[in-house]
Amino acid sequence: MTVSPSPRHAPASAQVPAPLPGELPRAALLAEVTQASRRITALIAPAGYGKTTLLGQLARAAQADGQATVWLTLTPEEADPARLAQELARVCAALPGFRDDALRRALAAGGPSEPLAQALARDLNDLPHNLLLIVDQTEALGAAGSAWLGSLLGALGEGHRSALAGFDLGPLRLGRVLAGGGLHLLDSERLAFSPAEAAQFCAQHPGAVSAVHDRWPLGLALCAAGAELGSALTPQAYQEDLLALLPPPLDNLLDAAAVLPVWTAAEFRALGTEPPGDWAQTLLGTGLLLRAHGDGTYRPHDLLLAALRQRLDRRPDARPALCRRAAARAAQDDRPLEAIRLYLQAGDPAQAVQVAQTYAPALEEQWAFDLLREVLASLPYAALTPELRVKFCLCLLHFGEVVRAEALLRDLRGLPEVRAEALFLLSVVASRRGDSARQLALAEDGLSAQPSDRVRTRLMRVQASALNVLGRSQDALPIAHEALALALDTAQPGERAHLLALLNALHAFTRTPLAEREAVIRAGVRAYQRAGLPQACTRLHASLAYLYRLHGRLQDAWNELQAALTLEGTHPTPDGCLMLEAQADLHRWNGDDAAAGAVYAQALAAAEAQGVSYVQAALGYKLAELALRAGDSAQAGAHLTQARSWAYEQPGTWTQGAARFYEGLFAALRGDDAAAQAHLRVALTDARLGLEEQVRARAWLLHLAPTDQPLPADEVAALGDLLTFLGSCAALRLDQPALTPLYARLPGHWPGLEALTGGAAAPPATPLEHQRLPLQLSVLGGGVQVQIGGAPVRIAHSKSAELLAWLALHGPATREQLVDALAGGGSEQRHIDYIKVSVRRLRAALSEAPGVGFNPLEFRAGQYALADAFEVQADALTVRAARCSCDPAVLTRALDAYTGPLLPRLDSAWADEDRLELEEEVVACALRLAELVRATDPELAARAYRRVLDLDPLQEDAAEALVSLVGDHGRASEAKHLGRICQRRLEDGLGA
Repeated sequence: MTVSPSPRHAPASAQVPAPLPGELPRAALLAEVTQASRRITALIAPAGYGKTTLLGQLARAAQADGQATVWLTLTPEEADPARLAQELARVCAALPGFRDDALRRALAAGGPSEPLAQALARDLNDLPHNLLLIVDQTEALGAAGSAWLGSLLGALGEGHRSALAGFDLGPLRLGRVLAGGGLHLLDSERLAFSPAEAAQFCAQHPGAVSAVHDRWPLGLALCAAGAELGSALTPQAYQEDLLALLPPPLDNLLDAAAVLPVWTAAEFRALGTEPPGDWAQTLLGTGLLLRAHGDGTYRPHDLLLAALRQRLDRRPDARPALCRRAAARAAQDDRPLEAIRLYLQAGDPAQAVQVAQTYAPALEEQWAFDLLREVLASLPYAALTPELRVKFCLCLLHFGEVVRAEALLRDLRGLPEVRAEALFLLSVVASRRGDSARQLALAEDGLSAQPSDRVRTRLMRVQASALNVLGRSQDALPIAHEALALALDTAQPGERAHLLALLNALHAFTRTPLAEREAVIRAGVRAYQRAGLPQACTRLHASLAYLYRLHGRLQDAWNELQAALTLEGTHPTPDGCLMLEAQADLHRWNGDDAAAGAVYAQALAAAEAQGVSYVQAALGYKLAELALRAGDSAQAGAHLTQARSWAYEQPGTWTQGAARFYEGLFAALRGDDAAAQAHLRVALTDARLGLEEQVRARAWLLHLAPTDQPLPADEVAALGDLLTFLGSCAALRLDQPALTPLYARLPGHWPGLEALTGGAAAPPATPLEHQRLPLQLSVLGGGVQVQIGGAPVRIAHSKSAELLAWLALHGPATREQLVDALAGGGSEQRHIDYIKVSVRRLRAALSEAPGVGFNPLEFRAGQYALADAFEVQADALTVRAARCSCDPAVLTRALDAYTGPLLPRLDSAWADEDRLELEEEVVACALRLAELVRATDPELAARAYRRVLDLDPLQEDAAEALVSLVGDHGRASEAKHLGRICQRRLEDGLGA
């Protein structure tokens, strides 16, 4: 059928409502509905969300534009499909060119109702113009009428549009339309007033201000009316009035509803209440604030729940037993907060405490401190057991309430059953204040209090951390390894991850090679992820960002910091101030001092809020340096005074060396060379001075040396050793203007020195906001594992996960290419639809990740592609990148990345081909690595040969080389044993 343009003056149904007095224009929603390309718009929400108002505005706008419009407000009389068909035909009769011939024939034939929908659709599809059909109050229909209406709307042809409003989408059976992308759904969240609309309404009705936060249009109107009329009409009172209209047979159902956050027939039955068959429609039809989810699940608004609970309070005979049953049900469903509230409501505080004791350990292990605090705060502190009080203090520490936590812990340390754990938390407080000596004393005191294995592991961790900061890293290392072994033996995955992070910290003041630091940090990240604690990785990402910056890898530093800040944004931790400090440091290096100053100020505020006081002095000194370089001596003096005050208040902190460095720097900048040299030399004697401050201090000492004498050879060598170790002069970037005369006197062969002396341009640093978001993909050795910005992403559907893997490994692809690779080829529509569904599901899954405010899976120039905003990092790509490399570090990374075959459980032709190709590439990389390092690193060479033989036992040359390598290093018996193993593998492979 060819549809002609709409007539400019098409008549409209007379039932279109006139605007209400003071009606608020819903301009944004109206524009959205008008411009929507989908043919059906459904407004599904409880009463009072402005559904009829919006439909009226839509109808009047369509009429003004010359659109033929039909409006029907349903009543229970239209519940019968035949009556509904006739009523629709009646209101359509005024449309130009409408003839109901097909409908009349179907009615005359009698029989089932379904043909009536198809017949009326044919009549409407024969119209010479497009139609806007509006149906209001679909909740008035029963199941049969709703299903019939859904059939009619689904059968309307191209060009027609329809809009409907009701309480529940499910009975309309529009699932096929929804799946096909033809349904535009506005639920209560979308229909609620926006903040701007709420403010506009409250400006017209001042009495509604108290309910702005709710954004329920009718609630605001009720508040306004109550204020203007001086009545007690409130949103909750309105819900109470509606409840009073329900018949007495529903009393038991309403009692049970008061203690259930989600309503289903099964939940009511679990509480001993059998709901009537039409319970949902009865409640929805009353106009209660009840949201239908289309699967038999209904969620009441908080106002409705409050009204129901108030009603239940007036029925003391029913409340205790019902609350106990509901509490037991909530505990069984892992809803501890709800269970505790209900047990308290039932007058059973002992059982409420028991629920808290049951759930607290798991919540602590999961780092769910927000929920754990809610659970414990819902009980009186006096009712908590000593174990729960300690956990409450842990929550306080996590949210920065250090003073309160410390006061409570001092009382708890006297209780034998929790003494060790209280001392552990007190040592954490000391750590945040930088008082490592007290931290060590408290940890050792706790270890002498016969702690459990769990607490012993934690105490050993803070003991090792304190020893490290006190300059006794050799004493700390065996304690850390012993604690790590204990964590493994006692199945503490979270604590194991903490200890791997500690091993990284044990190298903080040493010249440990970057590759070794990277390996430890990456192991810690993996351990946190396996323990289900990805949010705990923030400090490790920030540590790696610091290392990359010092080694001159600025792009990598920004990427790691972005991962840290993304995690911190979704799961705030007490280390937030350290993330901000690292961000400000990178802004300074990038030359953006204004941004750096603002972020340093944020870091100071965060440190104050979290009680991390040891970092305050360093932040104050950095702010003072920024102000001094900007020529603001007054501001610099204020920051310097504050920094010195913090340093004086915390004489035992490990940042004292950094403080002496900054004092020396400021003395040098003001021309006091003697004081500067004295401070800098003292700073360099501190074993806890960071690598960046070490480089800068040594450079400034050389700069301050007399210009008429040669530079001291030993000090030049010391600076040269540091810069050679770092492989970059990036640490001196901030001092470039002041130290330019020195660079001309230094030997020019040091890494990166030419960039500072003008021989080469400094590498550009990309601002943080322009960084690509890391999309990390693991496809080797198991299924598809995904992280975005360090946060895990769950891809629920296997075909979508396969699609992501294919795009990551092969790049952009047309729909036909994806059908060939993922659906076995062919041109059948079902294959194309299958790919479309997979694309849509993958796009939705990636869009839910933190930081993804863009279209993650784009369709451009006829191809699907992962967004350019992603930096795709895949273990398989690491292997591929090494295929032509002769760099041992690159080849080693390839071996580390290959943890097993590509998607071993995937039976797909493309995967089979890639799987074989990757295996061949790993073998080639391993052979090349072994040849490169055989003379310099025989252990690594042996490892490479072993990997070759694991993948290809028929590699006789590799077997001989491995046996020879082991024998050459004096391990004859091991070489002989290896020879027998290799021979047996070779014979098995050849079938001998």
